Amino acid sequence: MGNKNSSSEKLLDETKNLLMQKTGMSKYELDLWYKTILERSTKGKLSKKQMISIYKDLSDLDATRISKIVDSLEKVFDEDHSGTVDVNEFLRGFILTTKGDLESKIEYTFRIYDENDDNQISGDEIKRMANAITRMLGGDGTGNDQECFAIMYQFLRQFTSSENGVIYKHDFIKTVMQNKQLLAILSPFYGND
Repeated sequence: MGNKNSSSEKLLDETKNLLMQKTGMSKYELDLWYKTILERSTKGKLSKKQMISIYKDLSDLDATRISKIVDSLEKVFDEDHSGTVDVNEFLRGFILTTKGDLESKIEYTFRIYDENDDNQISGDEIKRMANAITRMLGGDGTGNDQECFAIMYQFLRQFTSSENGVIYKHDFIKTVMQNKQLLAILSPFYGND
């Protein structure tokens, strides 16, 4: 189990380079964050409970939303789809969602909805995203609420200029970056730049 291509014994150069590029943090800062998170892990692996604890203690995210955020992001942090979250995987997600720039946060949000990792949200993924958003808007999330359906239709039209019913990653990022209302609805990280 775990990431076959990495070791949780040290912060991988690949992870350092990505995070330095996306956040402007130094190698020293990243090593300190890594050490702090590694000390909270069990043999380099993090349980959901440990991830929630880290977010509560080390981030400025609203404590009432952290459990929901970790639920949504658990699959994203498990980048190698091994069924476990190692420290390198978690650190990438944690730093990008708490320290990363807005585009990095939006990209992570996209990954929540792109369940099959094909760089597009389509079909059942759009339905699940729409149901989640209608619940946030006060609907029942079943698709039977006409008012929420009308809002969702307008919302989805902002992403899909053609009638193919697909939201591509680059369109998602561009559209959400330009529309703060969409950002507030879609991204659990909004407001933490």
